[in-house]
Amino acid sequence: MRSVPRWLIQTLWLVVALGCGWIVLATPIAADLALFVPRADPVAELLLEQLRNGPTTRLILIGLDGDSETARAAASRRMAERLRGNALFARVANGADMLPDAELRALFAHRYLLSPGLTPERFTVERLRTALQARLAELQSPLAVFQKRWLASDPTGELMHLLRLWQGGIREPTKRLGVWFSPDGARALLLVETRSSGYDLIAQRQAVTAIRDAFADVSQGTAVRLAMSGPGVLATLAEDQVRASAEWLSVLAFGAVVLILLLVYRSTRTVWLGALPMLAALLVGAAAVGLIFGKIYLITFAFSMTLLGETLDYPTYVFSHRRAAESVAETVRQLWPTLRLCVATTMLGCLAMLDSDFAGLSQLGVFTMAGIAAAVATTRWLLPTLVATHWTPPQPAAIGPWADALLRPRPRLALVLGSGGFVVLAAVLIKAPPLWENDLAALSPVPRELVRLDQELRNASGAPEIGHLIIVTAPDAETALRHSETVGAYLARRQAEGLLAAYDGAMRYLPSAQSQQRRQAELPDAATLAANLKLALEGLPFKPGLFAPFLDAIAAARTAAPLRPVDLSATLLGVRVGTLLFAGERGWTALLPLSGVRDARAVAAELPPLENGQVYYLDLRAETNRLVAGFREAALQRLAWGVALIVAVVWVGLRSWRRVAAALLPVLLALIFTVAALLALGERLSLFHLVSLLLVLGVGVDYGLFFSRPGADADLRRRTLHALLVCCGSALTVFGMLSISALPALRAIGLTVGLGVAASFIAALVAARPLLTRMS
Repeated sequence: MRSVPRWLIQTLWLVVALGCGWIVLATPIAADLALFVPRADPVAELLLEQLRNGPTTRLILIGLDGDSETARAAASRRMAERLRGNALFARVANGADMLPDAELRALFAHRYLLSPGLTPERFTVERLRTALQARLAELQSPLAVFQKRWLASDPTGELMHLLRLWQGGIREPTKRLGVWFSPDGARALLLVETRSSGYDLIAQRQAVTAIRDAFADVSQGTAVRLAMSGPGVLATLAEDQVRASAEWLSVLAFGAVVLILLLVYRSTRTVWLGALPMLAALLVGAAAVGLIFGKIYLITFAFSMTLLGETLDYPTYVFSHRRAAESVAETVRQLWPTLRLCVATTMLGCLAMLDSDFAGLSQLGVFTMAGIAAAVATTRWLLPTLVATHWTPPQPAAIGPWADALLRPRPRLALVLGSGGFVVLAAVLIKAPPLWENDLAALSPVPRELVRLDQELRNASGAPEIGHLIIVTAPDAETALRHSETVGAYLARRQAEGLLAAYDGAMRYLPSAQSQQRRQAELPDAATLAANLKLALEGLPFKPGLFAPFLDAIAAARTAAPLRPVDLSATLLGVRVGTLLFAGERGWTALLPLSGVRDARAVAAELPPLENGQVYYLDLRAETNRLVAGFREAALQRLAWGVALIVAVVWVGLRSWRRVAAALLPVLLALIFTVAALLALGERLSLFHLVSLLLVLGVGVDYGLFFSRPGADADLRRRTLHALLVCCGSALTVFGMLSISALPALRAIGLTVGLGVAASFIAALVAARPLLTRMS
């Protein structure tokens, strides 16, 4: 059979690499959690909508402390004025803010239909007189310009009531010097709502920068300090920390691997030859994901680059097994049966990640499987064409007697190791320590002091909590508002019982048309109102006829058309309502953020049933934990099937159960020791640990297969030990660096793989040969 020309293999590889590179460049990179949620779970979809676009994710909480109270208040006013002119922000509130005049007039015109406190009793003689006396007291204040403007048309103060409702959100903070302050007065407060989703990190970064620039301008010459928090602020901080840590760790790891290859093989050629399988793996894996899914999720790169660390081992096997008496192609052919089994078992382990309900998990599996296939193909067919037929890396002097001593079978030590593994497993099962970590917050890179600051600002400003939300779905906006009012009445009762502190919702700002019409019907007729007003004015120093506009306004409100969401489009009022009421794929969705929830289970238990609609209580933390648990269970089920297939494939390749045991039992021991070590170090296993254990499984099977190769002469066994020492040393160097990272996710990956690789090497070295010889 004629061999394929070298130039043809090289050209074909280059064409495939360029084609995959073009696909990767044309494929969008997405940071979309929807890929990691079961597609058939409606609650999960609602959860992700809120994580991406929910109103609480758009809020930025600002605190100004330091200097004097007067300086803080002045800085608050100037900063609010500066930020309101920025198109990035839909709302900037500090307690002294006003709507644009046109929108203020629109709100004033519909005040009687929108005011939640409007009842027939509000227009009795007693209530009117009380309201008039309150207006009279306000007029004596030097700051009463605003009240004077609307006095004649609004003696009951409906507009001011509405403005407090629109500006304050769930509950209005304490006011000092006309702006919001924390209860102790130590910090002036501002509440900023961005137009962009809190999940849009680019826009959130722009908003954070704009706030810092505005503060730098208004705080000149003062000792006022800026504190910021909110989902967007914390997300940009986390991204910065992850990127910075990943960049310097990548540089260190790359440098360490290059140094190891140079020290071991004393050839720069081994460096670029060893990089080709990794390059092929990344290009082909990313291209496969792009073709199948249409986009690549950012975390796919992070996880899959970790899993693809195994691809660096393939050229190492070739370099260490090169002998001068044979060609490079012959070396590769001798390694191929074992190498082929290594690749097959790793790819079968990746079946744990293929799940049609979890698109993101499937991305990880597809990326890794395609990448490993490309890496081994590059090692098998391309590398022999890039070097001279009898090229051999200039390795150090031949491995001496110490290698033979390490490789000598030690059955008693193997028995002790195996017995120890099962004792450790029994101890773990009996003690049953907490095993799994479902709370993603435990893996957050955000420092604890910033989390505490977020809670302090949220409590002081009355901003809604991120964790608790009620979602109402309905076929149209009017039905969604009506259902929200029903749920709001239920929440008001629960609030009175002390189960929650406050709640919010679009119906607080824009009642349903049905409620507006009911309020219209409760407005007094012209004659009754005029008579009551005349009696209420007796003895008060108001000019006769001053309140004629008030009588005209009530008459106009009795026949006005109800205000609807479409009437508020393209206004700041519309933006506020639009974050809490919006159309989607399932019709219309209304959100009711909750604050100060003391008993979530009790609040959720008796939510009123809705006709022609659905209501969900969403505890974001609990739902996220549930999704993580489901994600893990799906992976474990597929991993079990993958392990069964690994056993079957290894048996087909080796045709001997004793050789199967010699190859696979060491990795089983390694996994037991790795999990036990993690638990002993106080770790609880997260998704990062689980995916890392898949890499340990692949590496451990490789070590077991190579150490248990039968019929190998002493020189070949030494070369195998040399190759596996290089692979193990490289892996321990790279993942050891990750294990000291300050980021919990990177630390989990590094610690798991580092412990697993070391355990796999020791278990395979000690147990593989004794299992092979004793079972012969």
